[in-house]
Amino acid sequence: MQHHNFSFFLLGLLVCSAAAQFSGTLGWNPRGGNDFNLNLARSFGNQRTNAGGGVFANGNTLGGPVTTGGFLAANRNGHGAGLEYSKTPGFGSTFSQNAHATILERNNHNLGANAFHSRTNMDNGFKFNKFGGAVTYDHANGHSASLGASRIPQLNMNTVDLAGKANLWRSRDRSSTLDLTGGVSRNFGGPFENKWNKNIGLGLTHRF
Repeated sequence: MQHHNFSFFLLGLLVCSAAAQFSGTLGWNPRGGNDFNLNLARSFGNQRTNAGGGVFANGNTLGGPVTTGGFLAANRNGHGAGLEYSKTPGFGSTFSQNAHATILERNNHNLGANAFHSRTNMDNGFKFNKFGGAVTYDHANGHSASLGASRIPQLNMNTVDLAGKANLWRSRDRSSTLDLTGGVSRNFGGPFENKWNKNIGLGLTHRF
């Protein structure tokens, strides 16, 4: 599996090497520093039908481990699928597959669904699978909500989560946004049975 993951990562590098485009986000982290997400990617096709791939790096400006990886994706008329490989020093690597579909798209509203499966190999030798899916809602003004569920068989752990985002402000070119985010989840079974997790935050993000 590790050999296939490495080959997939190299393929992502080759795809993005031809006239690749650089982009990223920088967001304030209330626990310190700014979270960054850098992408070097190449896409072929048009807005409705396209395919592409690239590489990415995620981390925090104060330091700590940086997650790097590669991805491939294809989309057609609101439906699509993708592959992703990522590695975090001191944690391990994850290879994931995902698919999404548009259920309803009307005016400024979009209702969709997605499903995923991932395989994580931790540096300490523990390996686990995770699979799940969600129903999502997005509004053209930057608001969104999702209801999802996931399962980790090796831990006999099931999780249900509800998340939402409300856009409070955005620049004229939409490159900078101020969003209020929140979510709640509950675990069923496993080491965190019946545990509730709640979060709420205010985030300023700049895209470049």
